Amino acid sequence: MVKSIKHIILVLYGLTCVYPFLWMIGTSLKTSQDALANPQSPFPKGAPEWSTFAEVWNKLNFYRFFVNSVVVSVIVIIGVILIYTMMAYSFAKFRFKGKKFVYYTFIALLLVPGVTTLIPLYINMTNLGLQNTYVGMILPMINGAAPFAIFLFTSYFRTISHELYECAVLDGCGNFKIYWRVYLPLALPAIGTIAILNFIGSWNNILWPMIIIDKQEMFTLPMGLMYLDSSSFKKWNELMAGALITVIPILLAFPFMQKMYVKGMTVGSVKM
Repeated sequence: MVKSIKHIILVLYGLTCVYPFLWMIGTSLKTSQDALANPQSPFPKGAPEWSTFAEVWNKLNFYRFFVNSVVVSVIVIIGVILIYTMMAYSFAKFRFKGKKFVYYTFIALLLVPGVTTLIPLYINMTNLGLQNTYVGMILPMINGAAPFAIFLFTSYFRTISHELYECAVLDGCGNFKIYWRVYLPLALPAIGTIAILNFIGSWNNILWPMIIIDKQEMFTLPMGLMYLDSSSFKKWNELMAGALITVIPILLAFPFMQKMYVKGMTVGSVKM
C-alpha cells in the first residue's frame, strides 16, 4: 500500500514536470488565434499547424541563430575538454612547487558568482576588440567552466592506476603521448559529463551574449527567442515553436550521453 502511494506521488510529480513541455508542444501547433483564445489547453483545436515551425525558422533569420549557437557550443566543448584535461593531467601526475595552491585557487573559484565578473569581462573583451565576435562569446564561457572541469578531471585521473603510467613510460611514451593515448580515452565518462554540462550551459546562455553582442546576425537561439518575445504583438504559437526548436538539440544529445554523464558524476570523487 505504501509502495503504491509512493508510485502515485512520483507519477503526479512527474506529470507536473512534463506538463509545461507538453503545453509548449501543443501551443506551438496552434494557430495564433487559438493560442490566445485557449491558452490553458495543451491541445490545439483542429489540425496541428506545422507551418508555424517553418515561419519561425525563416523569420528573423532563425537559421543563422541556430548556426551561431552550434558554433559557440561546439567550440566551447572542444576548448574546455582539451584545455582542462591537460591541466588536470598535470595536477594529477606531476609534482611541482605551488601545485596545491594553484589547484585550490581554481576550486575556490566555484564560490565566486559569475555575475560579479561580467563587468571586468566586458571591459577586457571590448578593449581587445572582441565585441560582436565568436571569440568574445566563447572565451569567457570556456574560462567559466574551469573550476568544475579541473576538479572533475583531476579527481578522475587520480582513480586511474599509476601502473598504467609507469608501463607507458617504460614503453618510451612521453607525457603528452601518455595523456593522449592512455588517460584521455579512459576519461570518457568524465569527458561526457563535462561535455553535456557545458553544451547545455553554452546553448542556453543568454546573459553574456546579450552583453557582448548587439548585431542581429551574431544572435544565438536564446537571443532570437528574446527578440520574438519583445515584439509589440506576441504570437505565442511562434514563440513556443522557437522554444521547441531551441530545446530539441539538448533533448537529442542527453539520451546518447546519459550513461557517461551518470558514471562521470559518481566516479572520480576521491580525496586530494
